[in-house]
Amino acid sequence: MPRLHSLIAGLGALAALGAPMLHPHPSGSTDRVTPGAVRVESSSHVRITLLDDRGVIKQMVRDYDVDLAKGSGFTVAPDGVVVTATQVVQPADDPRVYAANRVFAEYFKVKVPADFKRHSLDDPDLDRRLKACYPPQQTDSTCIAQVTTNVTVHPYLDPPPPGGLPAQILTTGASPAAPAVLKVTKGGEKQSLPTVPLGTAIGGAVESLDVMALPGRPSAKLPPKLDTAHLTPPGSRTVKERDKVLKLLDDGAVGAALIDDGKSEVVGFVSGGGDQPLTITPADEIRSALVAAGVTPRRGPVDVVYENALASFHNKLYTGAVPALQQVLNLRPDHAVAADHLRVAQAKAGTAEDAGARPVARPVRTEKPESSVPPYVWAAGGVVVLALLAGGVVLLRRRSAAAAAGQDGDGLPGEVHPNGGQTDPGLAGHGVGGHGVGSDGADADGGFAGEAAAVPSQETSWPPYAVTRVFGAEAARSPEVVGPAPQQGTQPVTPAGAEPAGVQATADPSPPWGRSYPPDPSPPHGHSYPQDPSPPRGQAQVQFCTQCGMRLGQGHRFCGYCGNPTGS
Repeated sequence: MPRLHSLIAGLGALAALGAPMLHPHPSGSTDRVTPGAVRVESSSHVRITLLDDRGVIKQMVRDYDVDLAKGSGFTVAPDGVVVTATQVVQPADDPRVYAANRVFAEYFKVKVPADFKRHSLDDPDLDRRLKACYPPQQTDSTCIAQVTTNVTVHPYLDPPPPGGLPAQILTTGASPAAPAVLKVTKGGEKQSLPTVPLGTAIGGAVESLDVMALPGRPSAKLPPKLDTAHLTPPGSRTVKERDKVLKLLDDGAVGAALIDDGKSEVVGFVSGGGDQPLTITPADEIRSALVAAGVTPRRGPVDVVYENALASFHNKLYTGAVPALQQVLNLRPDHAVAADHLRVAQAKAGTAEDAGARPVARPVRTEKPESSVPPYVWAAGGVVVLALLAGGVVLLRRRSAAAAAGQDGDGLPGEVHPNGGQTDPGLAGHGVGGHGVGSDGADADGGFAGEAAAVPSQETSWPPYAVTRVFGAEAARSPEVVGPAPQQGTQPVTPAGAEPAGVQATADPSPPWGRSYPPDPSPPHGHSYPQDPSPPRGQAQVQFCTQCGMRLGQGHRFCGYCGNPTGS
């Protein structure tokens, strides 16, 4: 067991040693932000008037341009809204002091250093006049100064705009570390300047940062400088590498953005150096300053296209990244980071490093396991199924034939025309809708049966209830209707309950067993039904069921098809 404890302790020590090496500084997390880096330079133009009241009053007017400060910043809106530290645009050094030293030394021909310090002279009168020339201006001042501050923004573009972009100060803070909001007055009209993604605050889990500084005017040969830093504890405003960051501030990192490595967004900026303490200004204070200036941070269309291209580039899909990066340059030809990535993507497209050019691995085809059932078992089963289906068909046909044979046979069989044609179902007509036909050839409801005749479709099965069948005089005289003529020497037999002799009873209109009436009710070719539907004199009157429309036999009290009483 001691050996096991020693092994566990050793693994724990190795993990502790490896923790700093596994510290999160993801590759490519900063080029989402670097296109929005800018360098900010501020200067002052001072017009100073020196008054000499010795004897005749004289005035001496001079103009001086004074460099105030240089630092870093970042763009938060595509129309050119820039954030930096107040220290960069409003330094502690007063340019009016510098101008007073210059003008006094030139006019009175004395040695006064050209700097931002207040000096003293040995001559009491000149010393009094020099001190009266320094600000602030009072009633006995010997100098009157007017100061104009000029701010120039140099964005990270390739090629860089000559001389930078002029900007105006929208708002500054009360302290050197407070946010200052600037707005370019030229160069942001198309709202296509690259911007940075601005966070909301420094979260409690934020530990690793990147300081994005511009020690000089940016270009393709002088990109933003990125240095790592860490907050201790995480989420605080205390930098672990204090000396390192102070040196960066002296080299132009005042106002430099702090990039959260985890989210690749700006969470604040750093300021200080010189006589000022090192200070981290968080993103929530930056947003408050933007609100005070009436500005809303936002990304532009160039940023959207660029981030889509950046996704392909970082996934090493160089073939697909080339047209996407080209589209960024179509919108912003001087986008420095997109141009650099495009050169890399074009060089690696189609090579072994291009993940988009690699063949897609085909999925392995899994063979289905073979069935353990022998093939002859399946064949035998198929034969049995076919035999069952054939038996079912035969059974259904037999039931249909039995049903047809079981119908009541109280009607006439199919009529045969004298010309030997096929059985004509028109002689066994049915009243439409169950209406009977009277002795005058009219329907029971007053309509003529001849007018109600219709032709059923070929698919109509027996009996076609929706069709009215009417026969005329010629059909009524046919031997199939009145019966065969009696032979000489024989007497027709009249069944009980039938009409007297000389009147032939009607037969059952149902088709003979095993046969069906043809669906076509039209007469044979060359024949037509007579117009007069009334039977000839002395012949039996044809009656129809008022319920189903079928023809009734003589003396039948019930319909042989539907069972309806004949007297109803």
